[in-house]
Amino acid sequence: MKLIAFDLDGTFLADDKSIPEVNQRAVSLAASRSIPVVVSTGRPARWLGAIDSLHGHHQLMVTSNGAAIYDWAAGRTVSAHALDAGPVLEAIAAVRAAIPGITFGVETSFDFGCEPDAPIQQFSDWEAWPADIAEIIARCSPIIKLLGFHADYTSDELVRIAGPIVGDAMQTTHASVGEPFGLVEFTAPGVTKATGLAEICELLGVAAADVVAFGDMPNDLEMLAWAGRGFAMANSHPALRDAGFEVVADNNAGGVGAKLFELLQA
Repeated sequence: MKLIAFDLDGTFLADDKSIPEVNQRAVSLAASRSIPVVVSTGRPARWLGAIDSLHGHHQLMVTSNGAAIYDWAAGRTVSAHALDAGPVLEAIAAVRAAIPGITFGVETSFDFGCEPDAPIQQFSDWEAWPADIAEIIARCSPIIKLLGFHADYTSDELVRIAGPIVGDAMQTTHASVGEPFGLVEFTAPGVTKATGLAEICELLGVAAADVVAFGDMPNDLEMLAWAGRGFAMANSHPALRDAGFEVVADNNAGGVGAKLFELLQA
């Protein structure tokens, strides 16, 4: 084991977004042995405050499902895979035709914009959201993730319908089951947490076979399959539990830390 990677929500963080004590101790032990600990999350860089108290993690992080590599120490995005506005607008029109009532939002590493009737309204300096999605896209650039929301569909259903519509033009996934609406996430073609983690591993000279990774949602599937050893949380989405990964204790029980102590002491 030469590198450790883990998702945050539902994996490393407890449900209340705190860090279980066993997880912090395991990260500190790994760091003391010079084993890089890489955060790999669907969150954008602006949402990394949940790990302000985490000590020992590597300064490079996979964010936005692999669409950006963020340097925590420098406070900047060092690599990004942006979506062009034209294909994004085409995808929005095609998906909206198939799923009436779907609303959209777009994000950069540090900004977010969404249609006025989207169910999630994140912070913004704007006085009001523009009604025209094209204007929102123009003001949020470069786009690294497109998000689609619908109150009457689950996230799994949205991915199942939208995936074939966008085809190879975008990567589709989700990491959402608890919200009162479905959420589908789109990134650039072929961009996943696995590709983001591979970028960091190449910089560090670490082979996939020497990586241990933890996750709980469909957006973690590629990463767990890419890593030499992939572990699914006991609270994982069925897609991960059915994929044959070894299962560890749930996020509230500090499953990541408990397994790391086992591996580090082997």
